[in-house]
Amino acid sequence: MSAYVRPALPPAVFRDDAGTPIPYGRRWRTVDGPPESAFSAVTHPERFAPLHTVADALVEHLMATYDVEVTADGAPGPDPRVTGEPRRIVHLRPARDHAAPLTIIWSDLPGVVVHAGLEHVETFPCCACDACDETVEDSADDLERLVLGVAAGTLREWVRRSWPGARTVLVGAADATSAGEGRRRIPRTDIRRLRGRLRALPDGRWQPWTRRDGDTAP
Repeated sequence: MSAYVRPALPPAVFRDDAGTPIPYGRRWRTVDGPPESAFSAVTHPERFAPLHTVADALVEHLMATYDVEVTADGAPGPDPRVTGEPRRIVHLRPARDHAAPLTIIWSDLPGVVVHAGLEHVETFPCCACDACDETVEDSADDLERLVLGVAAGTLREWVRRSWPGARTVLVGAADATSAGEGRRRIPRTDIRRLRGRLRALPDGRWQPWTRRDGDTAP
């Protein structure tokens, strides 16, 4: 099986109102942080359009490499974690038991949203505001890390209550390079279901997807 190769990201120059090229990724290095106005501004969101191409390539690679069922459907329900309206949605369900499923959403930011496992959600870019100053290259790195990592079996999830008896829980996830938690209000029956499913995973971790050649991801 051939290894994943990122499609070429077309070079692009984006300019400010004065016509000066914007050095995304290093705009605030020579000043004492971004101005307050930058936190509510999203200029040139179109610079993230190549992420759709990267997502396309990732899905093609997963389909060619792994034993996985791929389906597409309509728009999901409202989700405050998703930035932008969905343009395309693809579900990838690996054939192997205890391997984490993926849902990839192409949003009109433009950006990409990934649902992994049971409750883990990441958006790419993480934040498109001018203050965060993300680049499409960094966002593509993070997108590939998550998607390829799920196939390789690096994803781990957990659910814990914010305090005893609370319905608000902390839903966490970690992979080979990052970890984090988010606070979520979940019905008690769903908390038990999530914990039961996660406890059933070998070593508490989602397993590698099975390759079409019969092997598993490293």
